[in-house]
Amino acid sequence: MSKNQSKMFWLDIKFAFSLIKKNKLVVLGFIIVLIFIFLAIFGEFLVDPKTPSKIDFKNKLLPPSRDHIFGTDDNGRDIFSLIILGAKYDLFIAVSVISFSILIGIIIGSISGYFGGIVDEIIMRITDIFLAFPGLVLAMAIASVLGRSFTNLMLALIIVWWSSYARVIRGQFISEREKPYVSAAKLLGLSNFRIMFRHILPNTIYPLLILATMDMGGVILTAAGLSFIGLGPSPFEPEWGSLASSGSIYLFQAPWIMFFPGISILLASLGFNLVGDGLRDVLDPRLRR
Repeated sequence: MSKNQSKMFWLDIKFAFSLIKKNKLVVLGFIIVLIFIFLAIFGEFLVDPKTPSKIDFKNKLLPPSRDHIFGTDDNGRDIFSLIILGAKYDLFIAVSVISFSILIGIIIGSISGYFGGIVDEIIMRITDIFLAFPGLVLAMAIASVLGRSFTNLMLALIIVWWSSYARVIRGQFISEREKPYVSAAKLLGLSNFRIMFRHILPNTIYPLLILATMDMGGVILTAAGLSFIGLGPSPFEPEWGSLASSGSIYLFQAPWIMFFPGISILLASLGFNLVGDGLRDVLDPRLRR
């Protein structure tokens, strides 16, 4: 990177931060996401990591108190510790689903958008089949067939999510493949693979980054919804949706069991959506102007 390029890069970073700081909701989103990531990484050092397997029926359904800030569940486990430990599970689900969906979307969307013709028609008709179904309904159907487990939950969400990324990548490749730099690369004799992934793909990063950030919240909500109806991890894995589900039968007797995991899901999803809005404002040239 030359000196001028380096200077422009840091000016862009400074300008981006100035735009973000002007929007208090985006700043709030960044704070929520950073707290969420911090708890996911360091949660096991903040609370007892063996809490999910500790059964204490003598202390079950205790309301929030000094000893148990968020109360205890029907197995006598501390809900505050379960929520802290559950952040790792929910973040892992969201990152894994989005990462694999992006990977699949890049491979399929780039081939479809770059080559066009019959290849594009076949790939997009298959993609349209997945897009035609409501995402939550399709995820429910797949998860119920695969069975209840942490891995099957992620697999069901990946099958649902990849198609939207394939569509976005295809659109970006169609708009980029006719530009002069692509024609120049072809005249130089560069391979299609190198043109696609070395020259065109980097120009699609910004839309992918915005979509991925906003989808993180959607994945967390969908995963929690599937877990809530019994299609996620086992009840003894501290995933927020499973925790909320276990508290649904005690809604009037011990509402805190369902309330605190629900608030955690809502805040995490809201945080990623606010960050996604902020990135869109920064990375979209029209909004920047």
